[in-house]
Amino acid sequence: MPKRIICLLVITIVLTFAHSTALSRDRQSISLVYYPVNQGSNEVQQAFVAMVKDFVIYSSLLEDVDSSSGYLISLHAKDKDEAINFLSFGFEPQLACDIVEAYTQWIPGIDKLVIVPCDGIPVLTQADYNECSFYQPNYNSIIFRRSYSGCYSEQDSYIFTVHLSYVDESWKIEKLELLESSD
Repeated sequence: MPKRIICLLVITIVLTFAHSTALSRDRQSISLVYYPVNQGSNEVQQAFVAMVKDFVIYSSLLEDVDSSSGYLISLHAKDKDEAINFLSFGFEPQLACDIVEAYTQWIPGIDKLVIVPCDGIPVLTQADYNECSFYQPNYNSIIFRRSYSGCYSEQDSYIFTVHLSYVDESWKIEKLELLESSD
C-alpha cells in the first residue's frame, strides 16, 4: 500500500508540474490585443472621458501659473502636499507624488513651489480619441495606448500607455509609460 501511495504522489507532482509549465508557456505566448476606443463598451468610453479629465488636472497644475516673480508659481498649490492633493483627484497617490517630484521644486528664498520648465509627458485629449486603443485586463482596470512617430527624428516611434484603475467610484491614472517602439 505505501508503494502505491508514493507512486500516486509522484505522478500527481509530475502532472502538476507539467501542467503548470504548459500554462506558463501559454501565458508568455499570449500578446495583449488592443481595440480601437470607439469599439469599446460604455465603461471604456467613460474611462476615456475620465482619463482626459485627469490630464486636464495635470495640465492645470503645471500650466496655470503666476510668472510675475520670474518663477512659474502654480496657482493650484502652495507646497508639494497641496500639489499632490490637487493631482489626487485624477491620479493614484504614488503617481501624483512622482509627478510633483519630477516637475516642481521648492524655492526656499521665496517659500514657494515652482514649476520646473522641462519636457513633460504626452497629454491625451479628446482629439486623440481616434488614435487611441484600449485593453481591459479586468473590470476595474483599463489600459489606453497611443502611438507617436517622428517626435525626435523622422524614424522614431513611441508607444504611450496610460493605466487606469477604478477607485472610489472614479477612474484614476495609476501608471504612465512612454516606450520606444520597434515599429
